Amino acid sequence: MLDELEAQARSMYDAGEYTHALAEFSVLREVRARREGPYSVKYLSALHESVRCMRHLGLWRDTDYLCTELHAKYVRTHGRGEAATVDVAKHWAWALLHLDAVDPAVRLYVTTADALWPLDEPAARRLLGAAAVHSGDPLDGVTLTHTTELAHALADLDGLVKNETGASPSIDFDGLAPV
Repeated sequence: MLDELEAQARSMYDAGEYTHALAEFSVLREVRARREGPYSVKYLSALHESVRCMRHLGLWRDTDYLCTELHAKYVRTHGRGEAATVDVAKHWAWALLHLDAVDPAVRLYVTTADALWPLDEPAARRLLGAAAVHSGDPLDGVTLTHTTELAHALADLDGLVKNETGASPSIDFDGLAPV
């Protein structure tokens, strides 16, 4: 029964019916948390899908709330640089920006870029770009492992922006300039 509910929720999500999908994923979250526990793979998956729906619906406070839980659990179980953790960090930072919580969003972008640096440097650079758009000095007050590398990458980004005539920073959810 739960697998059918999950398939139905995914189908609704794929069809762009985010409100209905969120309702289904929310039911799945509640049932799976009680039956399988708050760290079960299927519970975390339903939580992650709920976050994705909320982003599409612009439910920023709810996204912030769920991402707080999900990100912490993913960091403990997967690590900061794993794809699912990075995806949640992006959702969370995007919600924080919509809630005008710029400093926490910038810290999240930077710490995620730091974890991602040895695994996927181009993706880490995109996250740094998102941080740089919102902060004059995104590395200020953040403890990092790859501080030198990130500082050089930010200097490169700064040089690129200054060399572009009429360049203006603009980002989307993934930290990329819209095409």
